[in-house]
Amino acid sequence: MTIAKEKVNCRFLFLTVCILSFSCQNTNNETTLKATSYTEHFIHGASVKLHYLDWGGSGEPLILIHGLGDSPFLFEELADALKKNFRVIAYSKRGHCKSEVFDSNFDNSTLVSDLKLLLDSLQIKKANLLGWSMGGNEITEFAIQYPERTNKLIYFEAGYDLSEDPFKLILHAVSNTAFADSSDLISMEAYRNWYHRFWFPDVDWNSTLESNLKACLQIKPDRSIKAIPNDEVSKNILKSAMTYHRNYDKVKAPALLFFTNSFFQAPGNDAKTTSFYEKLEKEIISPWRQSSINRVKTEMKKGQIITLSKGSHVSFIFLSKNEIVTSINSFLLEHNTNTL
Repeated sequence: MTIAKEKVNCRFLFLTVCILSFSCQNTNNETTLKATSYTEHFIHGASVKLHYLDWGGSGEPLILIHGLGDSPFLFEELADALKKNFRVIAYSKRGHCKSEVFDSNFDNSTLVSDLKLLLDSLQIKKANLLGWSMGGNEITEFAIQYPERTNKLIYFEAGYDLSEDPFKLILHAVSNTAFADSSDLISMEAYRNWYHRFWFPDVDWNSTLESNLKACLQIKPDRSIKAIPNDEVSKNILKSAMTYHRNYDKVKAPALLFFTNSFFQAPGNDAKTTSFYEKLEKEIISPWRQSSINRVKTEMKKGQIITLSKGSHVSFIFLSKNEIVTSINSFLLEHNTNTL
């Protein structure tokens, strides 16, 4: 999820991540990756080769969908905790991580088709769907198109309609501050330091972040870094995400929506950047969050909202992990879901 400032447009979408997932503190030593508790597989479709991780587990299927610029590896810790009650699967969206595409289609209907391909290939008739950030788009549309195959929905900081004006304002505001510059791309270590420092300053570096970082980049022969997805793919995904309007009133499935109180967690040792993001949060993001919550309450027939006290748009998966796991288990295992 990055690119030099000269390629701000590319990074621009990367920020989509914004409406996605990454960050960092100075990390001098690479974290040793822990033994995996999942298996890796591929599914071949007409225009895509989908990569996915399967944690196994018993119970109803739970499909995890990451946001722009991320990978299924970011779910490692959460999936390990949830597999006690569910069969947990997370896949790489087309153009991300190890998933390959053979055309230039990244519109939401295509992303929904990829999700259906996964379920069809694994012979899963009905599933719970969790979408993080932009992943909220495809779970919303899938639930509308295939209500008979949708059990329940979970929105991971994904209850925002990206076609609305505040998102455009956010992208414009952060275009010169939220992206790695050329010095951050000269090596894996430099990139890791930037990634941790900017996106996850409130989280200790760990094996899950290391796995996700490595899945979202390529190392060039000169040891410099190239981000995955590339700039063209990111632009197409961002453009598509911003044209999809959420029709919550057509969603019949029960839904649980997680929101945080802070979108960004700027580095604490950078007063100027911290001040900038605090102002952005107060003037644009916070009002948009509240209007998004109000819209969900009005339009979603079976929606529940949880506002987490710890973590940002990306770091909450670590800082609020126990609360998230407890809430998901309660929501998915209950037979009757109350409406708002």
